[in-house]
Amino acid sequence: MESVLILGNLTIDDVVLADGTTYMGSLGGNTIHVACAAIVNGVKPILVARMGEDFELGVLSPLTARGADISHLTSILGPTVRNWVIYEWDGSRTRLYRTKKERSLEVSPEPSDITPELLRDCRVVHICAMPLANAESLVAEVRKLSPSMFITLDTHEDWVAGYRERLVTLAKKVDVFLPSIEELEMLVGEKDPTKSIEILKGLGIKSAVIKANSNGAYVLECGATTHVEAPLVIAKDSTGAGDSFCGALIAALALDHNLIASAKIACETASLAIQDSGSLRLLSAGSKGE
Repeated sequence: MESVLILGNLTIDDVVLADGTTYMGSLGGNTIHVACAAIVNGVKPILVARMGEDFELGVLSPLTARGADISHLTSILGPTVRNWVIYEWDGSRTRLYRTKKERSLEVSPEPSDITPELLRDCRVVHICAMPLANAESLVAEVRKLSPSMFITLDTHEDWVAGYRERLVTLAKKVDVFLPSIEELEMLVGEKDPTKSIEILKGLGIKSAVIKANSNGAYVLECGATTHVEAPLVIAKDSTGAGDSFCGALIAALALDHNLIASAKIACETASLAIQDSGSLRLLSAGSKGE
C-alpha cells in the first residue's frame, strides 16, 4: 500500500451545529480528517503531530485498525488544543479557542519530527494548516532530506500580519498549493475565482487546487484552469471538509492519478464527509477508493 505523510495537529472540539445539535469533546484536528480521507481512498497515512499530555491515544484506534501509522506522534507538556466550533444556517463558522491561541504554535510539528527514514517510503507529504513559520520550516526540511518529494500545502485561517509575500514564496516551493476560495481572496484581494486565479498565476504559482465548497474546485496546472464540480448533497456538518478534500487529493496523487482526476475524487470525498458529523465519519461511510 502506498503511504502519505501528514504533518498537522490534533484537537478536541466542542461542535455546535445550526440546529442546536452539539458534539462535545469530539476528536478533531486537521491530521485526523486528512488521514480518514486518505484511508478510504486506498493509501496508508503516517501521522506526524504533537499532542497534549492529556490526549488519549485510544481514541485513534479506529484509524490504526485501518492501517494508519501513529507511531510518530509526540507528546508534549500542557493541554491538547480545545475549540468551540459554532456553525450558522448559512454555513458560516466561528471558531473560539478554549486553550491559549499561542498553543497552536506549540503543538505544530517541527523539523526535528521528520527523518530520512520517515520520508523513504512516502509518495506525498502534506503540510496541513498551521502557523506560517512552522509550515516554512517543514517544507525546507523535507526539501533538504528528499529534494524530489511531492509536497502539498494547505493554508491557515490565521496567517500572521504581512504574510502574503511569505506565503507566495512558500507556495512556489511546493508541488501543489491548496487554498480555499476564501483564503485565495484574502491572499490576492479578488473575489471572482477566475480573476483571482489569474492573479495567482501572475504571482508565479504554477500548480494549485482551490477548494470552492459547493462549487467544487478549480485546478490550476500548466497555465490552464479547470473547474471541477462537486456532487449536489445536503450538508449536515462541514467541519473538516477542506481537510477531507486534501486527504482524498493526496491519496489519489499517491496512486498516480493526474491532478484533475485527483480533484474530482477529492470533491466526491468531501461531499460524502459533510453529510454526517464526527472526524471519523468517513471510515464508516466509505469512499470512491474502497
